[in-house]
Order: sequence, then structure tokens, then C-alpha cells
Amino acid sequence: MIRNRRAGYVLLDRDGTIIVEKNYLADPADVELIDGAAEGLRLLYDNGFGLIVVSNQSGIGRGLLTGPALARIHLRLEQLLEARGVRLEAIYCCPHTPDDRCTCRKPAPELALDAARDFGFDPGQVWVIGDKPCDIELANCVGARSVLVRTGYGAKHEASGLRAGHTADNLLEAAKHIIMESRFIPIELVDDAAARLRSHMRASIATKEAMLAECEPALLEAARLITRALGTGRKLLFCGNGGSAADSQHIAAEFVSVLTQHFLRPGLAAISLATDSSILTASANDFGFEGIFARQVQALGAPGDVVIGISTSGNSANVVQALAYARDHGMIAIGFSGASGGAMAEFCDVCLRVPSTITQFIQEAHIMAGHIVCDLAEQSLHAAGLIDVESTLAPATVRP
Repeated sequence: MIRNRRAGYVLLDRDGTIIVEKNYLADPADVELIDGAAEGLRLLYDNGFGLIVVSNQSGIGRGLLTGPALARIHLRLEQLLEARGVRLEAIYCCPHTPDDRCTCRKPAPELALDAARDFGFDPGQVWVIGDKPCDIELANCVGARSVLVRTGYGAKHEASGLRAGHTADNLLEAAKHIIMESRFIPIELVDDAAARLRSHMRASIATKEAMLAECEPALLEAARLITRALGTGRKLLFCGNGGSAADSQHIAAEFVSVLTQHFLRPGLAAISLATDSSILTASANDFGFEGIFARQVQALGAPGDVVIGISTSGNSANVVQALAYARDHGMIAIGFSGASGGAMAEFCDVCLRVPSTITQFIQEAHIMAGHIVCDLAEQSLHAAGLIDVESTLAPATVRP
């Protein structure tokens, strides 16, 4: 069995789909690519699809063509395609006439199943492209997805009521459809996906266990500073880039809404500085990207507020500038970083250094840390009587 690491496989009819339909083609010199065929195959090939031709060639059974002559035709076809950057995986042909009642003539599935066995794919996961009913019926027989092209006899059969999963003007348009419908990497291409899953989860758990051993003082101090600020009417300003921008938005939302669902509380003042595209783009355009957060801290912050900068490396220049400005202007600066703390550590009153250098594990730990400090803050404020549960808005109700 041939094992290829492919994004998928496409089974293609030959005459009327790839090459111009000619009555019992027998001369290699008469092989002519249909407009758009090479471009379509190249698009599929470049996107990782294996290309396999499955064709009925009853000219052999009728005595109009010999096996060696068919081989020369296919050699010519492969040469034309290779000149355009395309390589076929294989060509499977049925040499019989309809009267032979063989098991390999399309729409019978034998050739498709042979290809599936030889190349190790699930025939139900492939695409079948052709211009005749036998191509569409083959796809239906093996549970594959089908595309009818209007080249060859396709337009005539479409007008007669033939329907496929999709209909395209030519092979290029069919390829574009397949690419758009297949924008994923099958999990089967990942070597031992279950092992990778377990490895990731165990590494993430190990990071959190190391964090429990090393970061408890920093977490408790961050929660204390945040609670004190909120209890005295101050606010929280979060900032970060990329995934950390999403984390800053996520954690700010927990404070404004509610984290612990079993009791109501008023919203707590928290703002993500990474969400307003107009401010971000104007500030970056006028003052440079490195100042996009510091500019907002200057505009929105006040002494006693808390600025929380999130950066897996600790070296994001715009986060460092925001924390430095906060420290210089009477605000509390808290950093969430990876193991080193990076450049921002020296500007933080508290720097939570997740004991890892792996970005995804640091980010997963940052979300957990955000949940922890939010939970401790809302519980502490509630226990101290500093938030008025009675004044909290009631949950939204669904109106009839």
C-alpha cells in the first residue's frame, strides 16, 4: 500500500474533464487539455491533493485501441501536465464495453476502491469530478462528494436534469470550490493525534502545578492590590497584544460582568485597552505603535488605578511603556508574563511569572490567573461589605 501524507484525494474523469472529448481517442498527438484544466489541477496539487484519474476506455474492448497505445496516450497526458507543474498519482482504467458487464466500469466502484486500497484513503472522503452521469453515480456509490463540470458532455447532462453536489464551468472552477470547502488539515495527517493531545494537556497541567508551587505569593499580592483599588473606587486597565489582547478583554469582562455565578454583585470597573480599533489605529498612526497603551493610560488612568499588562515574553514594548507610565504616575502596575518576566518586570509592583517558556501554556495559565484574582477580589469585596448586592441589576429575562 502506498502511504502519502495528503490533504485529500480527487478522482477525475479523463475525457471531457481534463482533455477534450474525442471519439475513441487513439493517437497521443491528439491529446488536448481543456481550457482551465491544467490550472485547476495545479491548484489542487499545490494545496496538497492527490490526483487520480479513473476512466472508462471501452475502445480497448471494442478493438479500436490497444493497451500499449493507451499507455502512450497517458504518457502524453502526464507530460503535458508535468510541464504545467502537475503530477498525477495514478491512472486507473476499465478496458471493457458495457456489454461485458464487468465490475470495474464506472459507475461500478471497483476502480475507486482499488485506488483507496493502493493509496490508503477513505473513498467516502474524496472528491469525484466528471462530466457524465457515471462519474456522479460513482461518487454516490462510494459516498464521496461530487462535482459536475460543464465541459465535455457536462452541460448537456445538466440540461437533462443531472445533479451533483456542485456544478462548475470547468476544472479550474471545480478546484476552487474544493479548496474553499476543504480549508482544514485532516486530523488523520497528525502523527498519533491522541498522543499529542495527552502530551499538551499533561504539559499544561504541569505548568499549572509549577505555578501553584512558585506563584502563590504573587497571585495573592496581585489580588490584594486589585481588591484595594476596586474597594476605594479605582479601576483596572488591562492591555496586551494578540492572544494577550484577547486575554485582557476576557479578564476585564469577568470583572465588569460576574465570575462567580451563584451570587449577584454590581459590575466592577475594568477596561481593556486593546479593543477600540479607532483609538488604537489613531494612536499608532500619530504617536507610534509602542505608545498605544501608554497613551490610553495617560488619558483614562488616575492615581490608585491598576494597570495590568499581559505579555507572554514580558518584552512587548507597548505593554512595557504602559506599565512604566503607570508606575511614574501613581498607579499600580501588575504584569502577567512568562518565566523570565522580561523587560516589564522592573516596572511592576507585582509580576506574575508563569514558570514556562511555551507560549500556549503561559496563555492558558494567564487566563487561570485572571479568574483567580477576579474571584478573590469579588469575594473579598462582598465579604467586606464593599459591594452592594441589593443594588445589582437583576438577570435579564426573556420577554414573551
